[in-house]
Amino acid sequence: MSKDSIIKKDHKVKDQLLQVMIDNEGSDIYITAWTYPWIKIGWEILRIDEWIEKFTWKDTMEFAQSVITEEQHEKLVATRNLDFSFSHGNRRFRWNVSFQMWNYMVVLRLLTGKIPNIKDLNLPDIFKDVCKVGQWLILVTWPTGSGKSTTLAAMLDFINENYSKHVITIEDPIEYVHAHKKSIFEHKEVGRDVPNYNIALKGAMRQNPQVLLFGEMRDKEEIEMALTLAETGHLVFSTLHTKSASQTVSRVIDSFPAANQNQVRLGLADSLVAVFSQRLLKTQDWTWVRMAKEILVNNWAIANLIRENDVFQIPSIMQMWAREWMQLLEQDIIEFITTWVISEEEWLKYANNPKLIKEGLNGG
Repeated sequence: MSKDSIIKKDHKVKDQLLQVMIDNEGSDIYITAWTYPWIKIGWEILRIDEWIEKFTWKDTMEFAQSVITEEQHEKLVATRNLDFSFSHGNRRFRWNVSFQMWNYMVVLRLLTGKIPNIKDLNLPDIFKDVCKVGQWLILVTWPTGSGKSTTLAAMLDFINENYSKHVITIEDPIEYVHAHKKSIFEHKEVGRDVPNYNIALKGAMRQNPQVLLFGEMRDKEEIEMALTLAETGHLVFSTLHTKSASQTVSRVIDSFPAANQNQVRLGLADSLVAVFSQRLLKTQDWTWVRMAKEILVNNWAIANLIRENDVFQIPSIMQMWAREWMQLLEQDIIEFITTWVISEEEWLKYANNPKLIKEGLNGG
């Protein structure tokens, strides 16, 4: 059997479940043994039980194996986890296959077909301005589910609409596929097109891109490669799972041994363009989400703090330089509270500095 062949026959209800997700604008489906499939629509997770039976361990296994290759299955068995993208009709899904209680488990997400632009996301002009630089490093941060991929896709779309560039994206898995407009795009999926981020990044050095996106800086080697690419004439976009701009700077520096950190601080001070940290908050009536964002733009003051290892002072400097688009996360949260967009329960989940919000609400 070839490694490109499907290792199981197509599952009996897979296509129907995917179509239910598309028709109902669901975001996620959860498949696990000894229960019905569940679908997430908006903020609710609903059970699908009207025309389908509970999945047995065999149903779950065959559902998982109906869309993976022998090679992917080998990786799943070795790592106990597998991420990949998959197309159904004209829509794309992100799949995660793992195990629980010795049984297969599948979570799949319906990816947005249309790539939003910066205006659609109601982002300020600084998100366009940073895309105009010829090189250096731009980071979008916060844990999974905060819309990082969507923000990055919008910025790449701005480049695509306005500049003739060679753009390479390296993701695990690919979420947005960009059409060739003014720019030419190459999309590489880890595990399918490239074995890992490190090899893909080293290869990119020889493929002459002007713009490079890779999904996440997860270790020292990947951070080091991103800094090297940024310092050698590439505009690099990536993400980190950090809560704030200052924590992002600290995470990059602290990823290296103490003996190397001074050199990293100097390199980061010179190569960093901006850090965008964002959250998606539910509105009070649960009908929509609003993005709260923190914006750091690297200027002489920020660069000096990074070089001198005074990262703890970055939030204060960000408050002082609002004229350069900088803001703390709390600025958006205060606005949402005073306009009755979000509840107190919601902002308490996400605020980096609740004291700052209380002072802002009290006029302090």
